[in-house]
Amino acid sequence: MNILIVGGTGTIGTHLVHSLSKQNHKIFLLSRNPEKYYKKFNQNISLIGWDTDNSNLLEDIDVVIKLSGESVLKFWTKKIKKRILSSRVNITKDLKKFLEINHINPKVIVNASAVGYYAKQDAIYSGSVDEFSSNGDTFLANVCKANEESCNIFTNDGIRIVHLRIGLVLTKEFYNLVKFTPHMGTKNNFFPWIHIDDVVGFIEFSMINDIKGPFNLVGPNPTTHQQFNPLVIPIRFLRNIIPMTEMLLYGYKTIPKRTLESGYKFKFVDVKDAISSFKK
Repeated sequence: MNILIVGGTGTIGTHLVHSLSKQNHKIFLLSRNPEKYYKKFNQNISLIGWDTDNSNLLEDIDVVIKLSGESVLKFWTKKIKKRILSSRVNITKDLKKFLEINHINPKVIVNASAVGYYAKQDAIYSGSVDEFSSNGDTFLANVCKANEESCNIFTNDGIRIVHLRIGLVLTKEFYNLVKFTPHMGTKNNFFPWIHIDDVVGFIEFSMINDIKGPFNLVGPNPTTHQQFNPLVIPIRFLRNIIPMTEMLLYGYKTIPKRTLESGYKFKFVDVKDAISSFKK
């Protein structure tokens, strides 16, 4: 397949490119600063800028994967909030123009969203949510909703749209960071984890299967913060000291209902196995 990835230089994008490149796909990375990443990827990956106008090169793109987004792990000033929203919503309009200029008519667009879609301001969570549940009322919930709605501009073109409502992605780097972190959320709230291999796996699954709409990318066995903390924070007195951001206070029991119904088989069903994979 010919694949165009927007925002492919971050954690998910880097793992995805590594996996796709081993399957002999033709990969194009669309970046604001392509020169910055030439050394990061091998020569089989084509880095292109947003000013590219080359339909001969790009018109056979089959899949577009939109992973772009300003990091939310920052102090939320008004300026940062604006950038968080713009990097997910306004960039969709830029992407549509880019596709039109280069005569790209993909079969599917895979759009990265987040389980923050369901987040509540009062951070009081009871019951469970799945892909049919309504959105929350926090800043991140509104960003996720606006992000997904921004992709409606592609539906009239007959393009299949897949929204990935991604939980907190477990990677080796994440594990090495949080095992020294003094606090991980409210103990009875649920920790919406997903192993990086399953994020990559479901993206690849969505490319070749006729599915569309939102899919929760969280582990199929819900895990509370109280269950998760001892797996990654070995020193007991360090736990539950420092308050965390909205992301780590999220606490709904999030069910990947449509993800399971799609036929996707999770590589990591149990959080213990997911964490153990980083200790090897």
